[in-house]
Amino acid sequence: MPGTFRTGWKAFSISSNVKRTDVLDEVLPNFLYGQWYHNAIALFVTAAGSFILAKMNASIGTVILFCFFIGHYFRTSMRRFRRYARDDIQREVIKFKMEAGVESVEWLNSFMQRFWLIFEPVLSALVVENLDNYISDLLPPFLDSVRLSTFTLGTKPFRIESVKTYPNTDPEIVCMDWKVSFIPNDLNDLSLKELDRKVNPKITMNVRFGKGRIGAGFPVLIEDMSFHGHLRVKIKFMSKFPFAKLVDMSFLEKPQFDYVLKPLGTDSFGFDVNLIPGLQSFIKDQLHAILGPLMYAPNVFTLDVEKILSGDFDFSSANGVLAVTVYSATAFENVDDLLDDDLPNTYIRFYLDHGQELDRTSVYERSFSPQWNETKFLMLNSLNSLLSVELKASRPGLKDRRLGTANFDLSKLDNDMDTDQKGLTLTLLRNGKFVSDLCVDLRYLPISKPTKRADGTMEAALESNSGVARIVIHECTNLISKDRISPYVRVIMNGNEKKRTHVVKRSNSPRYDVPCEVVILDKTNVFVRIEVMDEDQVLGSIGGQFVDLIRLQQNNDGWWDITNGEQTVGQIHLSAEWKPMVTTGLSDILDGHEFNKPAIGVIRFTIWEARDLRNVELVTNGKSDPYVRILSGFQVRNRTEVVDNNLNPEWGETLYVPVHSLKENLVLEAMDWNARTRDKSLGMTEFKVSEVIQQQIGDQSVDPDVWYESNGRKIDRLHSADRRSFKGELHYSAEFIPVIQLPQKTESLPLCTLRGSYVRYTPDDLIDLDSYSSGVLKIKIHEVQLSSTAYCYCHVIVDALMPQYKTAKLRGDILRFNENADAFIKEIDFSRIAIEIKPAYVDEKEIYKLGHWIDTGSSIVRRIMKRKRAGYKEDEGTWFNLMGTDGPGRIKLGFDFVPLDDFVLNPDESLDNQGVLSVDLLSARDLMAVDKTGTSDPYVVFTVNGERLYKSDVIKKALNPKWSRARFTVPIQSRVTASIRIEVFDWNHVKGHRPIGSGGFTLRGDAVESFKARLVDVPLDGVEGVSGSVQIRLTWHPQLLINKKTQTSVLGTTRTYAHDDVNLEASGPLLRDAESSRISSDSQRESYGRPSLESDSRFSLDDSVSIAPSSFIDEDQVSDTTGRDGTVMITILEARGLRGVDKNGTSDPFVRVRHGRSDIYKTRYISKTLAPEWNENFSFKVTSEPFALDFKVKDHNRLRSSVDLGQYRCNIWDLIKPGRGQNECKQWLPLYPTGSGELYVHIQFTE
Repeated sequence: MPGTFRTGWKAFSISSNVKRTDVLDEVLPNFLYGQWYHNAIALFVTAAGSFILAKMNASIGTVILFCFFIGHYFRTSMRRFRRYARDDIQREVIKFKMEAGVESVEWLNSFMQRFWLIFEPVLSALVVENLDNYISDLLPPFLDSVRLSTFTLGTKPFRIESVKTYPNTDPEIVCMDWKVSFIPNDLNDLSLKELDRKVNPKITMNVRFGKGRIGAGFPVLIEDMSFHGHLRVKIKFMSKFPFAKLVDMSFLEKPQFDYVLKPLGTDSFGFDVNLIPGLQSFIKDQLHAILGPLMYAPNVFTLDVEKILSGDFDFSSANGVLAVTVYSATAFENVDDLLDDDLPNTYIRFYLDHGQELDRTSVYERSFSPQWNETKFLMLNSLNSLLSVELKASRPGLKDRRLGTANFDLSKLDNDMDTDQKGLTLTLLRNGKFVSDLCVDLRYLPISKPTKRADGTMEAALESNSGVARIVIHECTNLISKDRISPYVRVIMNGNEKKRTHVVKRSNSPRYDVPCEVVILDKTNVFVRIEVMDEDQVLGSIGGQFVDLIRLQQNNDGWWDITNGEQTVGQIHLSAEWKPMVTTGLSDILDGHEFNKPAIGVIRFTIWEARDLRNVELVTNGKSDPYVRILSGFQVRNRTEVVDNNLNPEWGETLYVPVHSLKENLVLEAMDWNARTRDKSLGMTEFKVSEVIQQQIGDQSVDPDVWYESNGRKIDRLHSADRRSFKGELHYSAEFIPVIQLPQKTESLPLCTLRGSYVRYTPDDLIDLDSYSSGVLKIKIHEVQLSSTAYCYCHVIVDALMPQYKTAKLRGDILRFNENADAFIKEIDFSRIAIEIKPAYVDEKEIYKLGHWIDTGSSIVRRIMKRKRAGYKEDEGTWFNLMGTDGPGRIKLGFDFVPLDDFVLNPDESLDNQGVLSVDLLSARDLMAVDKTGTSDPYVVFTVNGERLYKSDVIKKALNPKWSRARFTVPIQSRVTASIRIEVFDWNHVKGHRPIGSGGFTLRGDAVESFKARLVDVPLDGVEGVSGSVQIRLTWHPQLLINKKTQTSVLGTTRTYAHDDVNLEASGPLLRDAESSRISSDSQRESYGRPSLESDSRFSLDDSVSIAPSSFIDEDQVSDTTGRDGTVMITILEARGLRGVDKNGTSDPFVRVRHGRSDIYKTRYISKTLAPEWNENFSFKVTSEPFALDFKVKDHNRLRSSVDLGQYRCNIWDLIKPGRGQNECKQWLPLYPTGSGELYVHIQFTE
């Protein structure tokens, strides 16, 4: 403020108290002081004037006029004299009163009288909402809870009886003593109108004594309250807004309270318990004990007005960082009145002393038992605070609701032995009632500071790459702009905005002085970008590594050139500071999430059945399509198949989930599958892995061995959902299977694991991972490099069609994920591992992806062994080329494999148990003759699991018939339980077909061998006089079968277990220009020996990967039957039994007919039906060569890609045989996968 201004508090400063003087005041001595010369001059002028008038013989009128003038001057002088004298006297009197007395502030009381009617309802509502949790920690042991139900302070406000001001203070300090009273029952100063509208103060509480069932609650009424206190208020001002910096308040003496306390009382009845001797003094002593340390003199309660109004906390005095790891919360209770009918989306927020929010977790969606598994780093100024942890429900578009609050006294960490609080359970309360238990870990990481040695020298702070980075934005100068600008500054670290300054209006040289502090775990990997903005326009920026910012600021005194492209547009003044923190135990904190800890074993779940599930499709006259998924935190670790339209589904599926600690909790959630919308929850149950795991500790005195074993329990549980929005029961079983764990300190190689089983070694003393068939595979996704910028994520798929791990979403062409995933490997020899890179806006149901990587389990294990022999670290990673990308792409992955200890896989759980069976009907021998000619007209029908799947051609008049090209394929979910029957019939046009024998065969054991053909002779029986046998050839192709309601992944193809479609290791840098992209793509094709699975389409819509038929029908399997040159006309008549994928349970089907990669015809789509009729025809030219046709039925969508409903692929010469005179065919074609319906076509051939 310029020195010429004398406004506000500055007018009373020392520099402004200057006396107004003139020349005579300075010349005349003090005894002549008194402005006597004014009157002397007046007398002299009067005498001189009278003499002059007399000499001039002036008239009487002139004399009177002169006298009038002199009298007016005298009157004015006296008036001014009295006013000056009165002001001086009054000033001295006020000064005396201020030093020795008090003054009233009735104007302020009058203002409060009117403002109170507006402010009191808001204050009362705030007290009702927050006071319960504040006083919960201060209750005596005999009280269970105190709940505030009614709170009002009435219509009469408090009064400031008097104010005493101390003038002899510093210029920027105002010190006052206030006598404050609150006497609402004093009616003397109220008008009649105010008396009519008066509301008395009233507080009603529900107090509960005792604990649990033996407790009892009763209402307590508090009324006739009064208060009187002597309060000292000291205000410190400053020269910028909000001008008041600090307000210190303290009671100079104990305040006086009075009230009427009526337990079990009402407005008109009750007994004041204060009349009981000793009770009133006891309650007052409790109040004084609470308020004394807070604000009884000499203790001062300081209110930082600047921080509160600006919302900016200065962490320059921060002495440490609190690492809070939030694991999970138990099932919520007593919150039904706060939640909508849907499942809550919850998060945890942190704040100190009920102040500004420090941080919050992510939102865990749709769960009553959320699991966050997140670590947050909170900067602390001191440990003399209360950490408040608040559970809130997120409601987009509405105000979030507080469900419960827990408090933790940080002073418990103010001890070198207690800085680590692991396995802490915080009880979340709402209105004194239990809501949930929150499982957290707390670790205090102090800032490393220089210390003074005993000899007086200073010991430098410990160096660390983890700590607090402080950047202060001071000012900008000489910003170049054509228009008038209002700039502000953004601080961005690793792509995330950390701070934004205020806007300085119409200035090219703004000043900010705004600090920004951020917790950094590794300062060497932090890129800082400072942007100067004007509205949404970037005026200029600077950028670089944080370590370089610290190093170079000493050379330029913190001044940096702001550039926009190649042009310098101004300068910015920054200061950067690094405050390292003591990182003892930091690695343990970081390993507490993201699957960084090594797995201790797997939980084997068997999901048997569910009963009486909630029907969420009742509106569409359908039933829920349930499946069960297993979650660890927010990651879906495994899931069952979908059962259509069933509220009592049966699965009998076995699922394996890796676990990493005893504290890990898994959630089993029943879900309703939806084709185009988010799946809905039908109910959930929480499973604590500690129920089936027992921790063992060795007998070493130092660093004992720790390992985990099954406690022998196999949980078999029928869980009933206990939530109001859930119903039904889930029947499942669970058991623990540990991984091998070796002793840590041994002089030689341990022969046995800690559980006693023998360890298998290679000749060069490495654990022979190849000899173990099952274990946990750990995958570290280091980095992905793409040819163009993308916003995407990765998910990991292992021996399944659904992902078991999903990374965070990143943007760029170089994506550094640095995340760990793991999954259970059933059989190394058959396992397949895939990683798909998918856009951020699609989920696992979408088939669109940017690229993928595939490899076999055995290949990965061999690579791990090779790297161990070469001495590489397990997490250094290897670059692999990506497949299915637009242009070159590659991914860097690291692996480790930990076998299970003494584990044998059940045969029905083997990956070899599921796949596709190819059957070739070859011949029959010595069949029974049933015709009069002594022969038969045999044909064969194959039945799989009770469903007739194939019927052969009729061979006329033969007892030893032979068939050519009689082949079919069938998906087998479990070859251990598959039932396959052969029935032989004699064709008879008049009397009907007659059975002449039947037989069956099994696929168990060594009845079939993967990828190898085996001849089987099936003897016939079942008919009197039967004889002979049927010869068939079986080929078993183990693979994952795509269910019509599961994701289509790159593992669901005919090449699932082939070894020629894996990604090759990449070498050299990634080439990004168009020419290099073409060269890279060509070289990939040459390297692989075949085109990429998705070389022509990023959408994976080619037949090899898009829908279920591709999982067991491929172009290579279409027969090589030939025909004749001519024209074929196909009429697509109708379809039946299609599956519904829309919300209403129907589809909008159409048919696409393709030859190779060329579309031949596409019908119109028919809305909302599962039995459409098209009656559309088309024709095309054919040659005598084999001609493969692909009929695909799809569901039409306007805004999104079409959904595949089913497919049939065949050689057209297998349907029509012009050489035999069969130029026409009219039949139902089965769509695959089985159960997808049938397509009715009419095919005609003309030459």
